[in-house]
Amino acid sequence: MKKQCLNCKTWINVRPSHFERKKYCSRNCKTEYQKSHPPEYWTKLSTKIDVKCSYCDSLLLRKRCYGQNKYFFCNRECRTNYMRGNGSNINQHLRNRVKIKCLICETFFEVPINRKNTARFCSKKCLGKANGIRGKVQYKNRKEVQCSNCGKLFEKKPSVIKQWNFCTVNCMSDFYSRTGYFSGHKSPTWQGGDIDYYGPNWRAQRKKARKRDNYTCQDCGNTETEYGRELSVHHIIPFRKFNGNWKLANKLSNLVSVCEYPCHRKRHSKNG
Repeated sequence: MKKQCLNCKTWINVRPSHFERKKYCSRNCKTEYQKSHPPEYWTKLSTKIDVKCSYCDSLLLRKRCYGQNKYFFCNRECRTNYMRGNGSNINQHLRNRVKIKCLICETFFEVPINRKNTARFCSKKCLGKANGIRGKVQYKNRKEVQCSNCGKLFEKKPSVIKQWNFCTVNCMSDFYSRTGYFSGHKSPTWQGGDIDYYGPNWRAQRKKARKRDNYTCQDCGNTETEYGRELSVHHIIPFRKFNGNWKLANKLSNLVSVCEYPCHRKRHSKNG
């Protein structure tokens, strides 16, 4: 069946079932027609009211629910200009100001009433001087301790004094390497030591895993050419959990190629 478009008056082919509701040949025609002939329900749904801009007195359309507001602005510039001239009348904390005395230079300065009990200094310069005085007092509270490695005396805050104290990082590393603290079975991440033998098929499975992964680290994406050496092969389920069953532990589904640093070490740190 044929029907005439309401907007451009061209004849269009329509199905019999769509004859009543089909009115336009395209969406553009529908938009143009509704702009020039707005439907009645649009005017019924519109509940906006006319209000005046608080700064320039131009008329604005606003929703009826906004009618309880005291101030309306047509743009940000009007709002800024109005607040510059009348901000102290709107914000109570800006209107009510009190004078207090600076603790450093002893001059009087004004602050909002809500900062009466918290403001102490008139400027950042005075604040910096106060922090310097307080730092000197706290520094005097430091205690003299002896380095656990070289025996040198130095000062530390009471809150950071521990069982072992070191004057430098080099002293700390030398002490731990010499005494063996936090290494081997004394470490909280100790799992029984490294395993040197992964079974007779380990080397062959290792080559197959690297070839399957295209000689690329499966965590960071680096290739062996970029890395400059062969990639490591990691057991997804740790070898020690198979209780010596190297056939199951060395299956390709349990192996993944990764670079030694940092990807391989990250995986072991997560397991630990």
